[in-house]
Amino acid sequence: MRTRILHILALLVLLGVNTLSAHAAQSGVEYKVKAAFLLNFAHFVTWPAQSSSSESFPLCVLGEDPFGEALTGIETKKVGGKHVSIHYLKSSSSKLGQCRMVFISRSEKNNLSRILGRIAGKPVVSVSDIDGFSAAGGLFEFKDQRGRLSFIINNTQAKSMGLSISSSLLNLAVDVL
Repeated sequence: MRTRILHILALLVLLGVNTLSAHAAQSGVEYKVKAAFLLNFAHFVTWPAQSSSSESFPLCVLGEDPFGEALTGIETKKVGGKHVSIHYLKSSSSKLGQCRMVFISRSEKNNLSRILGRIAGKPVVSVSDIDGFSAAGGLFEFKDQRGRLSFIINNTQAKSMGLSISSSLLNLAVDVL
């Protein structure tokens, strides 16, 4: 199963999914692909054992929801044997630390250092398409590489949080910090 997911993720990267064009953004394709990446990222991260007490896999979207209908049906999927549960949070939410994975919307750019500070040291996988996100301490940053969707991984930060990212996924990243 893991190999199949990795192949799909690699295929998306290698085919150069042109999700960042104006047409793609208007049709919602960009965030459908990003939603698929989120789920696939989760399959290649190992969380510390004590962080898995939840009955579900809480996937959070912090700030304005850019996904629209793209996350529809994701709650039928499983990560680590647990059903995904979607939570839409405001930047002031106290529930941020309860997320296993959080997508931080561009609307939160001015709050980024405060948000990352709130999850520092906690095993929460942070993902965003904010420029400079991984350099600021986020784990996965979506990047536009000549019209192709790619990503940067801050593996140093992941290790400091007790998270382990598969070497297969690290090899697909355009940059690893």
